[in-house]
Amino acid sequence: MTEQRMYAVLHCEPCDECAHDDRQFIEDGQLSWESSYVCTRYDVRWSGRGRGVPPLPVRERIVEREGTVHLPVGGFGGVPIALLRQVYGLTVAEVVAARKAGYRATPVEARYLSGPTP
Repeated sequence: MTEQRMYAVLHCEPCDECAHDDRQFIEDGQLSWESSYVCTRYDVRWSGRGRGVPPLPVRERIVEREGTVHLPVGGFGGVPIALLRQVYGLTVAEVVAARKAGYRATPVEARYLSGPTP
């Protein structure tokens, strides 16, 4: 379930003063994320937090900053197909493609999908 808090509602064009802070982590055994946005020029602030895979724009910024990890899917040593479907909500066609080519996950997602966390 996603929780979001909005502190101000103003129009803001992206500028040099806009700053995003996005992160993923594993909390209580669940994949989680946080995102915040601040623009000092227009005094806009936004933050969001949730469980599971972050919204696409947040995930894209994390991938841009941290890159991805290639994970094999299914079979011995691969990410279980059922887990991949549960976490990402993939269609059967997307699972078939991931089974053939593997799946690109963020480093935190890769840790989460690869096994239990200490």
